[in-house]
Formats: sequence, C-alpha cells, structure tokens
Amino acid sequence: MKVLLIAYEFPPILAAQALRWFYLSNELVDIGVEIHVVCPDISTENAFPMDMDARITIHRVWPGPFIGFSQRLAGNVWRNSKAANSRNASKPSWLFQAYRVVRSILNAIFYPDVRSEWYPFALRKIKKLLRDEKFDAVISSHEPCVDIFVGNYARKLGIPWVIDMGDPLLTPYSPKWRRGIDLKVERKVIHSASSIWVTAGSVLDLLISRHGASVERKISVLPQGFSYRRVGRKNKEDEQRFLMVFTGNFYRDFRNPIELAKALFGLQDLAISFIIAGDNSEFEPMFQGIFGVEFAGKKSHFECLELQRQADVLVNIGNVQSYQIPGKIYEYLGAEKAILHIKTAEDSDPGVELLEETGSGIVVKNCSRQIEAVLRDMYRQWVDNPEQLTDGRKEDAIKVHSWSHRARTCKDLLKEILH
Repeated sequence: MKVLLIAYEFPPILAAQALRWFYLSNELVDIGVEIHVVCPDISTENAFPMDMDARITIHRVWPGPFIGFSQRLAGNVWRNSKAANSRNASKPSWLFQAYRVVRSILNAIFYPDVRSEWYPFALRKIKKLLRDEKFDAVISSHEPCVDIFVGNYARKLGIPWVIDMGDPLLTPYSPKWRRGIDLKVERKVIHSASSIWVTAGSVLDLLISRHGASVERKISVLPQGFSYRRVGRKNKEDEQRFLMVFTGNFYRDFRNPIELAKALFGLQDLAISFIIAGDNSEFEPMFQGIFGVEFAGKKSHFECLELQRQADVLVNIGNVQSYQIPGKIYEYLGAEKAILHIKTAEDSDPGVELLEETGSGIVVKNCSRQIEAVLRDMYRQWVDNPEQLTDGRKEDAIKVHSWSHRARTCKDLLKEILH
C-alpha cells in the first residue's frame, strides 16, 4: 500500500497534528505501508528531538512568500543576535510585533488563514507526484485547511481521498463573520471526500447533526494515542513530596484552573508540589501564595513526556466543549501514572468515558471542595503506598490507545476504502 500524506504541520514543527503524523507515519511504515509526505519547507530554531523513519519519503515545498521570507528574516535576526551575544531583545521584539500585525491582516485576507498561500506551490508538487507515482490513497491532515484544498485534487483524478479532520472546520473559536463560510466548506468537503477521520465519537455525532445521517457511513473515529517509552523517576530530593503535574495550556473560557487553585489553597498542610508546564503566565496570580506551585513555562512535547513520567498524579482539566478530548489525556495514559480529571462540561465528556474505560484515574466535578477532598484522599494513598494510585489501571484496555495500535486501525481503514 502506497499513501501520499499532505501535512502542513509536520516535523520539525511541534504541533498537535505534526506529532500525530510523526507517530502514525513511523508506525505505518513499520507495518508495511509506503508513506510519502508533502509538507512545507519550514525550519525552526530548535531541531526536532526525534528522527523520522528513513523509509518515509518527505517532499518539502516552499511555504509561500509571507511565511517563507518572514522565517528567513527571523532566522537571520536570531543568528545575528546570537553571534553578537546580545541581550538587547528590542530589535527582534519590534520585528516580531510587526510580523504579528502583518500576519493578522493576511489571516483576514486568506481563507481561512495565511497558511493558504502554500496552496499553489503544494498543488504543483502534488500534481507532479500523482503523475509520476502510483498512490493507492491521498490523506489530507487537518488543520490547517490548506491541506484539504490541496488534497481535493486527488478526488478529481479518482484517487481515494481521506481527510484526517480531527476537529470540525466550524468550531466555537471560528470568527463570527466566517462561521457561515466554514459550515458550507465543511459540508462540501465531507460530501466530497472518500473517507473522514475524526478523533472522538462526539465529533462524529456533531457532524451527523449538522450534515445528516447519510454522512455517518464515511466517517470513522481514529483518536489520538501515546507512545510507550521508558518511565521516568523523580529526583531523590522530590521523593518526599507528592508531585502533581499539568502539561498544556489553561484558557479562561473553557479550561479555567480557578477551582483547582482554590482547592490547593486548602491543602497547604500537605507536602504537595505542583508543576505547571505550558504558556500559562497570565494565570500565575491565581496561584500566588500557594506553596509548592511552580510555573515551568513552555516545554517541548518530549520534555513534557518526561515530566509526566516523574509525577505521582497528572492533572487534566476537561474542555467545556463536549465533542473535544485533549490529546494530552492519551499522553497521560502512556505515562503510567494516576490521572485526576476535572470535568467542566455540563453534558457528556469523552475524557470521562476514556478514564472509566481504562481505569486510569479519578473524575471530579469542577468544584474546589470536591477537588480538595479527592486530592486529600489521593495524598493519603500515596503516603501509605504510592502504587495504590494506579491499582485500577486496565492495561489491556490502555494498550488499545497506543500509536502502534492506531496505525493498525489506520491501515484497516485505508483497506476499506480501497475495496
């Protein structure tokens, strides 16, 4: 089986879709699938910390004038400032501010954002590859949406075309002026594609409610996953403290940590440490005065994995949107540690269903008193015997969510559309 993947977000980019296809691509070639990837030629300041399998053929294409020239300028500024060993960041700061302003303007001009400038360059490459090679299927990774626009060319040639949609195109954070357009585009691509993959059954239900029961036959669920790696250990100096870890970003509207902060205020009599890794500086005032809380700042995906493996308890705050499940919760499963899931959705929460299915954690409502009570109980178990915290894990059910298993499911789904 030979597959062409179109993925704007692909290593060395560190983003959710890039990581999803980093893992899936590596696992797929291990089970005999030949993978070619078309992605933008984007460099990053830091090298991607893990290698792609050499059997994956990667075709990097110029991302377009704005992204292409701006990243080249940013690289020159960074190298010049590093060479001068200067701590004066004013010049890069002004350039970065100008970049953000211009990008915001272009995001309003291009649909749905400036990354669509990649379209003509990627399409030229896709046409050549589809002319020179024989692919059994083409997959568009979403987001961004430009992957879908480019992949549509495969449909015109009669090649099976899959959209790995993840979240719907129309989301709660879509700009109000664009929501009608997003809905129309979503409807068109769902009916045009050979198959649609989503990350949760709740997304499937949402798309059926929007576009009718007839779309169910072509939509399959292919969730996020985790990779088995060596389990980390806490440092000796940390072993006397109950270590809680959160990796990811808080949001005021749908992942707000205020109730968690209130609960920690009530637990000051316990030897608790709480490390928060992510872009969360604006939430630091909520935790002021709580001993043991550390805002570690942004960490790479792989640094977060190691941090998760050092924890006693991993904290997850569920999304208000009932159709979304953070990919982080699958990473938590692979860390082999107890999970505390704080439910914020009023309706169903796929994160709750996952924890119940795998026996990997405790669910608590987003209420400070209840969170405090649960954490006190978990602390008592840890003092008595830390291994008690993971006694309920159902390892056979958890293995199903590994990336290796996801790749086998992916291959089976491809076989279905080829017959």
